[in-house]
Amino acid sequence: MKTFTYQYTQRPKYLQGCFYWKGRGYHYSHAAPLAMLSAGEFPNDDPWAALAWVLERAKKADFGHVSKLRRLILDKRNAPTLVSACLGLTADTGLDGDLEFIAELMIDGPDYLRIEASLAAQWSGVMWLVPFMLEAWRALSRRADRESIEANIVNLLDPIEAIEPQFFASGLSEDEYTNAVGVRLQQLRGICGSDKASISGGASVDMNLQIALMKKSLEPRNAKDWVDWGNFLIWRRKFEVYSGVDCSAFYREGIFQPRAAAVILNRYLAAPVDFAAGKRYFFGHLVPQ
Repeated sequence: MKTFTYQYTQRPKYLQGCFYWKGRGYHYSHAAPLAMLSAGEFPNDDPWAALAWVLERAKKADFGHVSKLRRLILDKRNAPTLVSACLGLTADTGLDGDLEFIAELMIDGPDYLRIEASLAAQWSGVMWLVPFMLEAWRALSRRADRESIEANIVNLLDPIEAIEPQFFASGLSEDEYTNAVGVRLQQLRGICGSDKASISGGASVDMNLQIALMKKSLEPRNAKDWVDWGNFLIWRRKFEVYSGVDCSAFYREGIFQPRAAAVILNRYLAAPVDFAAGKRYFFGHLVPQ
């Protein structure tokens, strides 16, 4: 079996737990080097430092460096965790050309990048990427790989309140499934007004509404009631990406912490940001289309 030796295997200490959404997310675990925070040059010799460099500038609404991540994504010597993190940041902060790169990976990339790019397309939520997700789905032969992309499509197109997902393990033929997704997209274009809108849960991303749903789900209830916290992993990521709020306390050793989440959410609601529905934001800054 052919093996690859990754050129870089160790993250810097300040990035431990970062880019993991039951961990640090986009917040450092230790103080970042001053050179990373200043207006220094792009670090070509260390891919983890390069990723953090782009992240730090995106936090300040400088989105023009995201394209530098493409080389890291395409370098087979880099660890899959690094590639996934680069694609996630591209999805969250990329301009139109960067999203087109994600689309190209879904069409022409190797299978592992098709799958990762589809997940990135879900995180961006931009509606015009969904047909490219379908192209990746059609190109994959393994059922498990197709189900990965179907899960991404479900998170974009199915309403949160849906009892049974329409676009996962549907039993439809390839053509029937493609047509069903197309019909749903046409409905959403009519509702959102443009396929440039960012969607999630079968509607335009509305962070103000999502925060209300998060708050409602955290209200005290009968201790004997079973609570499904599954949505909170997606909600946490979206909320942190849009607001910049450090949500690392939402999870401890991978277990959701509702009380800690309520504290963080209430602190944010003391001075909330008003987000426009269907738009993409990063750390409170509007990502230009």
